[in-house]
Amino acid sequence: MIITDYLPTYHQVEPNNLKGLQPGFVVAQMNLASSAASVLAPKGMFENGHICAISADGIVKASGTEKALFIHFTEPLNTMFKGEKFFAVDVANECPRLVQLIPGDEWMSDLEPSDVEIDGRIVEISSASEQFEQDKDWYEMDHLADGTKAYHYMFLG
Repeated sequence: MIITDYLPTYHQVEPNNLKGLQPGFVVAQMNLASSAASVLAPKGMFENGHICAISADGIVKASGTEKALFIHFTEPLNTMFKGEKFFAVDVANECPRLVQLIPGDEWMSDLEPSDVEIDGRIVEISSASEQFEQDKDWYEMDHLADGTKAYHYMFLG
């Protein structure tokens, strides 16, 4: 048995194409709004992959009506072992990092579609078989690199 067997696991994000990282469309020094803490970080730990918005009170869960949507994606600074699934932001000690979503952004996450999809704005992609040969359809990928079951999402705008 190894030490990671005792660590809690959290939701992960594998950013296939988050264009907001390139020009720096990042919110990095904002706390969660007190009204959103029980929804986004119920045990004090804010997991990657949640779709958020910003308000005068801080970071809130997105409803889909906001002009700008963000995904929570804070990379772990873990040098001892590959531990993305053991990482989440402790909101009592650290601010999360949000990346603004830009139309065409894609990512994989183990968060269920009901927690991520926003009708007409964020969709799950399970196949593009009409565009690709069936055995070469990248959108049919359904696992993260560590083998965790995941879903492929795209931000439409």
